[in-house]
Amino acid sequence: MKLLELHLLAYGPFTDCRLDLSAGNEGLHILYGPNEAGKSSALRALRAWLYGVPERTRDDFRHAKTELRVGGLLRGADGSELRCYRRKGRKNTLVDEDSAALAEDQLTRLLGGVSEALFERLFGIDHEALVDGGQALLLERGREAEALFGTGLGSTAVHALLEKLEQEAQSLFAPRASKPLFNKGLSRLAEIKRQQSEASLSARHWDEARKAVTSASARLNEIDAELSAEETRRGTLERIRRSLPGLARRDHLRARLASLGAVRMLEDDFGARREQALSKRRLALEGRAKASARLEGLRQDMGGLHVSGPLLAEAEAVDELRERLGSDRKAARDRPGLVAERGMRLDQARQKLLAIGADLSIEEHAKLRPLLGRRRRASQLGARQEALETAVDKARESHQEALGKLAAKRDELAHVSPPVSHDELRQAVGEARRTGDVDGAIAEANAELARHRDACQVDLAALGLWTGDLAELPRLPLPGEQTVQKFADAFQASDEEQQRLQGLLSEDRRQQRQTEEALRALHLAGAVPTETDLQQARERRDFGWQLLRRHWVDGEDVSGMRASYTQGQSLPDAFEQGIANADEIADRLRRESRRVHDQAAAQAKLDACRQRIADAEQALSGLGQRRLELDQSWKQAWMATGICPLSPREMSDWLQQAGRLREKLARADELQARAAMLERTREARRNHLLRALLACGEAQPQGPGQQLGLLLDHAEARLAAIEQAARRRLALEESIADLDQVRRQRERELDSAEQALASWRSDWVSLMEELGRKETATPAEVSDDLETISDALALVDQAEQLKLRIDGIDSDARDFERDVAALLARLAPDLVGRSTNEAILQLDAELSRQREANSRLNELRKQAGQTEQEVREADAAIRAADDVLVELCRQAACENADELQAVEQRFKEHQELGRQLQDVEAELVDAGDGLSVEALASEAGAVDRDLVLAELTALNQRIDQELRPAREAQLENKLSAERDLRSMVGTDAASALAEQAQQTLSELRGHAEHYVRLKFAARVLRDEIEGFRRQHRDPILTRASAYFKTLTRGSLQTIETDFDESDQPVLVAVRPMGERLRVEAMSTGTRDQLYLALRLATLDQSIENAEPLPLIVDDILIQFDDQRAQATLGALADFSARTQVILFTHHERVAEEAQRLDHAQDRVFVHALG
Repeated sequence: MKLLELHLLAYGPFTDCRLDLSAGNEGLHILYGPNEAGKSSALRALRAWLYGVPERTRDDFRHAKTELRVGGLLRGADGSELRCYRRKGRKNTLVDEDSAALAEDQLTRLLGGVSEALFERLFGIDHEALVDGGQALLLERGREAEALFGTGLGSTAVHALLEKLEQEAQSLFAPRASKPLFNKGLSRLAEIKRQQSEASLSARHWDEARKAVTSASARLNEIDAELSAEETRRGTLERIRRSLPGLARRDHLRARLASLGAVRMLEDDFGARREQALSKRRLALEGRAKASARLEGLRQDMGGLHVSGPLLAEAEAVDELRERLGSDRKAARDRPGLVAERGMRLDQARQKLLAIGADLSIEEHAKLRPLLGRRRRASQLGARQEALETAVDKARESHQEALGKLAAKRDELAHVSPPVSHDELRQAVGEARRTGDVDGAIAEANAELARHRDACQVDLAALGLWTGDLAELPRLPLPGEQTVQKFADAFQASDEEQQRLQGLLSEDRRQQRQTEEALRALHLAGAVPTETDLQQARERRDFGWQLLRRHWVDGEDVSGMRASYTQGQSLPDAFEQGIANADEIADRLRRESRRVHDQAAAQAKLDACRQRIADAEQALSGLGQRRLELDQSWKQAWMATGICPLSPREMSDWLQQAGRLREKLARADELQARAAMLERTREARRNHLLRALLACGEAQPQGPGQQLGLLLDHAEARLAAIEQAARRRLALEESIADLDQVRRQRERELDSAEQALASWRSDWVSLMEELGRKETATPAEVSDDLETISDALALVDQAEQLKLRIDGIDSDARDFERDVAALLARLAPDLVGRSTNEAILQLDAELSRQREANSRLNELRKQAGQTEQEVREADAAIRAADDVLVELCRQAACENADELQAVEQRFKEHQELGRQLQDVEAELVDAGDGLSVEALASEAGAVDRDLVLAELTALNQRIDQELRPAREAQLENKLSAERDLRSMVGTDAASALAEQAQQTLSELRGHAEHYVRLKFAARVLRDEIEGFRRQHRDPILTRASAYFKTLTRGSLQTIETDFDESDQPVLVAVRPMGERLRVEAMSTGTRDQLYLALRLATLDQSIENAEPLPLIVDDILIQFDDQRAQATLGALADFSARTQVILFTHHERVAEEAQRLDHAQDRVFVHALG
């Protein structure tokens, strides 16, 4: 598609502006304009034409939104054209010249279905995109796949996208990590499972269920171990069965190798060298025989040739005389004609002189030559006669005409009124006009002031909370924004603290309920002994021992204290009971340490919960008191205004509205001051105009007293009349001065013409006296006589020239005869006495024969030398071939070359058997589950090969019919036991934990699905990148190299592929001397040029398979120096041969540089904006 015309009908600063882009086949079109010329607006207009005007556009500052129109003429690749326009709207925005709606698909077809985003990314590039593309190449370290794919998408940072996908995936899951969401979820799920297992209902039942799970797991492990052993044995037998054929073939090959015995190791090219040496020796022998026979024939031919040296030495002299012979013959033929022609020229001259009455001889003709010197003077004088007479007549007529015009203008000036001084009136009118429409401005200012005050009243009514009037509002002592913000922060902090304390209180109460339920569960399972119980039992036991010791040892009466201790038992029995109780409690503390610990922990947790609840309730109470104090302070801050405030946030909005209303009131004061100033200005301008009119003799006009506009119109009309009269007088005075000047000029011209004519007549009389003619002779008669004399003298001169030629012919003939006689005396005395013609021809014929014989002799000598060289080369080739054969015999340990073929055949057979043996061993290793060939052979040798299949069949039957069914049954038993164990979880806790487990599993499922999508997207993207690289690498890099060479002005020749430290293909630039330059080593400008070359090459590639669209380039040269800018323009001009390129720029030098590139003016076109 090509843009033939861009019509900015009504868009941005443009009104009916047409840009003709049809020149050239496609062409580089540069849209140039200085700042504020509308370059950016034109670029936005082009995008709006193709894809629609944005909903919120900033290009409606001159034309209303509904009036925006931009369009033009497009031509598709098939030659079809479409003229369309775009208006702003939501539907049916594409219209024709008559604003009739067009189907959107007509334009979409020309655009090739390319969307707006894709068009901007692929077919648009600006300086920012260029720099971003170069930076992306640096970040990707020039990796080939990402660079090609990224430029194909139009500067998308592919590497950054891949990193983003990888980072997002790692934020979900990472092996051996704890922070990713999926890992956290797994940890949380494991903790929930652990808590579920601990929330058991019955310790005894749970222990039995646990033992059932353990037993089932142990049995399942036994079956798995047995199954693994059997499967391992089956794998071994399968491997032996697979290896047996290969091992048998290996033994066969090794036996064949052994039968060959010791084989001489030869080089790989032994056979080729043997055949090549034999072939070269045979060809060399044949060539030597042929060369020797040819050399003998050449020597015989050279002996039969005879050459004359003296004649060949004088060859140049003979050739020169032969050439002079032709000239001598021609001169002899021409001489009679020249003599006759000379006589005829002299007769013609004599006849011409007789015609004008001059009968002179040849010697007297010289007397007439001085007359020819006056011929030019006579012609000049004759030519001037008529012109001088005509000039005198015209000068008289012009003088009379100037006198008439001057008299008419002086009469017209006498009827013009006298001038009036009007400088003050002009000054007053200028001041009033520069002031503008002050009447309308005053009316508009008063109207705006009234509207503004009405609006302020409306805003005051809408403000609410305050009932004063507008005049009091600016003086109202409102709290500052910082004060309101401080209260807002305090209220927010109070609310947040209250929410936090209530949340903590709720959580502590929930934990209190859970802890109390746990303690009740422990008590329901039986009383749990405590350290306090043990301490009390031990104290009772020790007290009984003290009573016994005091009673038995000391003989004291302890009956009073014994009654409370023994409780109806004897003292020894009570003491024994005390010992038993203490021991039992100690034993229970040891046996039930877990329950004891759980009860103690639960009791401590319960006490801590109760303490935290009390602290939270106390904090809430204190917070409530502080909140009441804060409310009181808040209301106190507004008391001076008489306003009952709402919340700080609401009052902050109220303050903003009040502030805006105060600003409006200040604006009303400004409007009132402006209206007063305009009134004063109008009065000053009126007074000035009235004074100026009076000064011009004008009375005060009648009309409205305060209107300045009518007075200004009257003053302007009076000023125009005065100025028109002054201009008419000035014009007449200037015209009279000019005409008087013309009159004086015409008088001078008449005098000059008459003097020139008199001077001519004096010169003509003097000339006639010199020529001997009458002064009445006309210039034509004098010219004819002088012409006849000139012709006659020319004929005499021609006759003299012919005489000189005749004398030259006679002299040349004598010199030729003398030179021929001297040459014959030296070379051919036998020809002396013959005619010159015959002698020269015979001598030339003999010279031709001698030259031919000499050439033949030289050729034979050259061929003989070449033949001798062929003989020597053949001998060297024979010796070289013999040396090679001797070396091959040494390597093969044989006596002569005839035995080489047999040795070579045994070596090839040995090599082939060795290769087959290596293939067989490689197959054995591949099929041997990682075992070596020797291990496979040893393993196969340890079994009876005939019983392998039977044992393998029996193992398959036992695994499939016994072990696997047993494992499935035991696995079902284990799962059933585990289900029973899981079902023994406490009611409330188990239900809550199960719900948490399900919620966690759901979250994990979502994270897993998201993780898989991310990984799959990254994999698909990498595959697409690699596929794009493999498919398009060669054509894109070939085109990009050509563009890159142009952009760098040949400092970098091509773009190639290299490999980095991790063996990844990367792009490198190659200098003329072969030096490779990585992307990291390039300057910023060079990387930008590399990115641009890749973009152009990618577009080149895409154009071949799709509708070519224009490339829109927006000022990418703003930071380029002159040389780089010129190179870039050259590359864009070359690219424009494929599709249209439109370059927007503010810089005049860009347009000038581009025009210098196109001498034929058929590729680059500059269009001015503004």
